[in-house]
Amino acid sequence: MQILDKIMKKINIIIAIFSISVILISFYFVYSLSVSYAQKETIQSLDTTLQLTKNLLEEEEQRALSLSLLLSQDKAFLQTFYKHDRRASFKIIKHKIESIKTFQGYAFDVQVHDKNLHTYLRSWDFNITDVPLASFRKGLVEVKKQKRPLVSIEVGKRLNIKAISPIIKDGAFQGSIEVIENFEHLRKKLSKQGYALFILLDKKYLRIATTLQGHPLLDDKFIVVNDMYDKSSLSSLENEDLTHLGSYGYLIKDKVSYGYFEIQNFENEPLGYIVVALQNSMTMPTHAYHEIGSQNRQNNNADSEVIIR
Repeated sequence: MQILDKIMKKINIIIAIFSISVILISFYFVYSLSVSYAQKETIQSLDTTLQLTKNLLEEEEQRALSLSLLLSQDKAFLQTFYKHDRRASFKIIKHKIESIKTFQGYAFDVQVHDKNLHTYLRSWDFNITDVPLASFRKGLVEVKKQKRPLVSIEVGKRLNIKAISPIIKDGAFQGSIEVIENFEHLRKKLSKQGYALFILLDKKYLRIATTLQGHPLLDDKFIVVNDMYDKSSLSSLENEDLTHLGSYGYLIKDKVSYGYFEIQNFENEPLGYIVVALQNSMTMPTHAYHEIGSQNRQNNNADSEVIIR
């Protein structure tokens, strides 16, 4: 009888261990499925937001270009410009900026250039004039050369959306007028939908974008351009290896996930990245997905997956 009891106890222990193992495996399986589903859902959400961000960015560029074209053909402004009456031109430009800001909530700056591509007028500082710009403002040189308007993301003293329209008289280039917009409007739109926005500029452009000196530096490679940003999302991004970023991709962290795409100037030269951040609905393992434009490019990050289109 004692032998039978011992056998039954052993059987019960084996059954208990087996049952616990099955339960633990089941929990792990369910958790893995939940994490996998959450990760796919996060990537889908980031992908949708990145496309939305691209669309919003294009809208901002087209609006800036439309304003630039309108100002370049404004009769009251042109009269004062051709008379070299800077004070009168300044008043007209300031009045139009304030009117648009009041009725449309759209904030921007304006810079006017003479035919030699020197600063003629700045809406934010009347006293600055005759600053040579051709050496570091490729967009201005292109507009003068082609006599056609141009809108792009361009590096100046800051990184901005710059829409430049030529001022033409009797077929000759007389100067240009530029509408300058930062990324704050874009940041606010994304913030309303629960996303944080970061504009990253390659630090090699700091020799031009001198006003960005002192801004946060990530991975000793990228400067955070925007003045307003989510500090918790930035804190997580500060610890990320950004040396393997492609042209488009995602960084999945435990609490925050990021989607990004490369930004370029009108000559298709890489400037940096636009990054959107989303708080995760649950803790997820760190992983990265990077799309790159060339199969010759290598990625040595063991936690990253390279996706080549």
